[in-house]
Amino acid sequence: MNNDYLRHTLATIDYRFQKSVKYSTFDFGNFSLGNGSRSPTEIIHHMFDVLHSTTLFIQEGQKQKVSHQKLNLNEEIDRFLLEIKQLDNVLTEQELDMNYSKRLLQGPLSDILTHIGQISMLSRLNNHPIEREDFSSANIRTESSE
Repeated sequence: MNNDYLRHTLATIDYRFQKSVKYSTFDFGNFSLGNGSRSPTEIIHHMFDVLHSTTLFIQEGQKQKVSHQKLNLNEEIDRFLLEIKQLDNVLTEQELDMNYSKRLLQGPLSDILTHIGQISMLSRLNNHPIEREDFSSANIRTESSE
């Protein structure tokens, strides 16, 4: 199958992201630690931009900076989850070589995982800690393997 490892990484991102925003309330979107730190809504907006740029780069072979409208927390969550599906669809259609795959993992996909950690930390600080779980045993599957 094409890009199995990348697709599994995307499914992991989806799973971890949904855990991090599971108990989010509308006001959580604007929660801030101050000192110029991003709110959860701003972090998710950035994550969407990174993922969308990655999708376009794979499809068109060149970097493009596209500005997207900032949305409220729930809309940003929904848009990010849709972009995960979009990139997964692209990865099922276009096989990438290993060096390209490694660059995606060390760049945009790792960046997004880092930001999911930030959202999880902000959620804990906002009195909604992520439920404990052995993530290595989670039932994470790509859409085509379900």
